[in-house]
Amino acid sequence: MGLIKKIGYRVSKFGIIGAIKLIIGKSFTGRRRDIILGLDEPADRFTKIYKSNHWNSLESRSGEGSTFENTENIRLMLPKLLDKYQISILLDVPCGDFNWMRFVMADSSIQYIGGDIVKDLIKSNNQRYSDKNISFINLDLTKGPLPTADLMLCRDCLFHLSYEDIKSTLEVFLSSSVNYLLTTSSAAPESKRLTNANIITGDMRQLDLFAPPFNVSSSDVLELFQDSMISSPMKRWMILLEKPTVKKMLGSMENSKY
Repeated sequence: MGLIKKIGYRVSKFGIIGAIKLIIGKSFTGRRRDIILGLDEPADRFTKIYKSNHWNSLESRSGEGSTFENTENIRLMLPKLLDKYQISILLDVPCGDFNWMRFVMADSSIQYIGGDIVKDLIKSNNQRYSDKNISFINLDLTKGPLPTADLMLCRDCLFHLSYEDIKSTLEVFLSSSVNYLLTTSSAAPESKRLTNANIITGDMRQLDLFAPPFNVSSSDVLELFQDSMISSPMKRWMILLEKPTVKKMLGSMENSKY
């Protein structure tokens, strides 16, 4: 999306004042990024991201990927998947500010547990959204332990983590009782392979789970659907994996030199 189209899109969506606020906010993103990545602990980095609205979204502190508009397809596909695999307990980590998931859960009777490393966010979510089948817990996905659940949704998360923290996340998942992992890949099996790179946790890059060092096989993917943002040209998909596949994914990472 070109610069003029981006500006036009923001004006049409947020109005002139909203678009100006967004442009000003983005002008400080690089400076904030350096401050955030300079913090010692991942919890401090993600807390700073949340409190400073680092992703500059006017709708969700979790970023543009969590807006109502940009979650149209996952809001359509997720309930079908949960029904198909008879999911009774859904663990959503990181749950973010629950901006789009509240629409999925509005008509659902399944038990939902949202987990996030940001304590203030969890406190806010519990105050605003907790119900008989909806709860939120403070949870560091790289340390665990995970609560009992049938499926873990880990959307827009791994591409913010270093390789070591991705490995830790996979280890935590494998040591849990959760059977399924639904997570984000920046490429599909038939896509041109991307070159993955390591980062500092809290930063961001595209992450192709079908390329090294992860090497997920297309034959091991139970479900796949597109989860691209309307406001971004970058494509991404949600893929459903079982524990044996996650174990192979971890083994590939352990055998890799990155």
